[in-house]
Amino acid sequence: MILFILVLYMACMLFVGWWCGKYYIKGMTDFLLAGRRLGPWLLTATLVATHFGGGAVMGGGEYGYNYGLSGAWYGISCGVGLLFLFFTSKFRDLAIYTVPDYLEHRYGGKAVRVLGALLSLVALIGILAAQTIATQSALSIVGIKGDAGAVLATIVFIVYTMVGGLWADTLTDFIQIIIAAIGVVWATMIVLSKAGGMAGLSSLVADKGVTDQYFNIWGMGFSSIMWILIPTVMYTLIGQDFYQRLFSARDSKVAKIGSLAGGIVMIILSLFPAIIGMGARALSDIDDASSAVPWVLQNLMNPVVGGIFLAAILAAIMSTASSLLTAATAHIVKDLWVETFHVDEAKEEKRLLAVSRNFTFILGILSLIIALKVPGIIDALIYSYTMYTAGVFIPVMGGLLWKGATRAGALSSIIAGSIIALAGILTKIKDKYFGAPVEVYAALISLVIFVIVSLATQPKKVDEPAK
Repeated sequence: MILFILVLYMACMLFVGWWCGKYYIKGMTDFLLAGRRLGPWLLTATLVATHFGGGAVMGGGEYGYNYGLSGAWYGISCGVGLLFLFFTSKFRDLAIYTVPDYLEHRYGGKAVRVLGALLSLVALIGILAAQTIATQSALSIVGIKGDAGAVLATIVFIVYTMVGGLWADTLTDFIQIIIAAIGVVWATMIVLSKAGGMAGLSSLVADKGVTDQYFNIWGMGFSSIMWILIPTVMYTLIGQDFYQRLFSARDSKVAKIGSLAGGIVMIILSLFPAIIGMGARALSDIDDASSAVPWVLQNLMNPVVGGIFLAAILAAIMSTASSLLTAATAHIVKDLWVETFHVDEAKEEKRLLAVSRNFTFILGILSLIIALKVPGIIDALIYSYTMYTAGVFIPVMGGLLWKGATRAGALSSIIAGSIIALAGILTKIKDKYFGAPVEVYAALISLVIFVIVSLATQPKKVDEPAK
């Protein structure tokens, strides 16, 4: 039954991709930005679905098992990041495609665009490969072992993304976030029912030696929460996968509504996986926190409900994967291909559509090969996003907030922040300085360099001759 539900779900995704490709995709803008026509409902859904992936569901359950209610803070941090996107919604009015696109628009010059695009692109491929492995783990719950399940799921999201672009991604996001929300809420209700409500859950976990902080939203500790919150918000505020959705909004008003609504929905949804993890700790004898969500699926649900919940997990993972895939394609096509070959976008929309689809396929297959054949390099690839965040966050936010920021300041900031972040990763320096994530202190140094160099390179004012 569970396998039937999963196959039916994947078939529906492929149908949505075909339908969007046939009726909505006419050129590159349709493919990469859904024709810039998303309304508030679709924008809200696709922003939430981009964050509410395997990490938020499976990872949220693991954190809930270990830390209790405060294990929801990763998901809450994602929601806070979406709320902050409200202040960057004015970017929609610029009619751009990517974050590096904005950097060139704001500062001028190709170097700042290319550097930002390459750092982001490499990391997106790594995270995409990690999502492929997460798909493999989710399917192993129902006995689909080895590479077969991962290959099947990956081919499905590659095909529907390649055919339907961001339109297909957005419509499936809308469906997927509904399925995911129903799945985690349903699982939470079952857990609480089996435990005898929150009071019963409290009593059961107390018998296992947990402290009162287990039911405190701040129980993880202020510093731990801050080191989850700050980098997650930073990532959201410069992530191509999120801005690509903002740029696809009908206008800046819709972008504001979508970011605010998406943040609120994400914060609410993040509580449920944590409670599921708490329930697994209370009701089971498992010692592995990562098995919390699978245990609930296998032991507390009948096959039909379990199939819906597994479809919810798979939906979340594949939604995140397709978001990453379209984001990576945008970097290749807009930041590198168009700029390198000086393509006239207005005249070459259809040809660029073919280029976009080809690179979507290539990037998807590359991520699959990395996941299955050389998974050891995934962490190294993802480090690029730490470098990207550390280097690009200050120029993006600084360019938005400070008119005096200069091209030299932005370029110096990106290079310095990225190098410092890399050095921090290699030396594991965060273990020496209060546990602060690498991107946080690297961004602080990047800020200092950004301000100093910008001040030093501002155009000199020419004194007007005396009359």
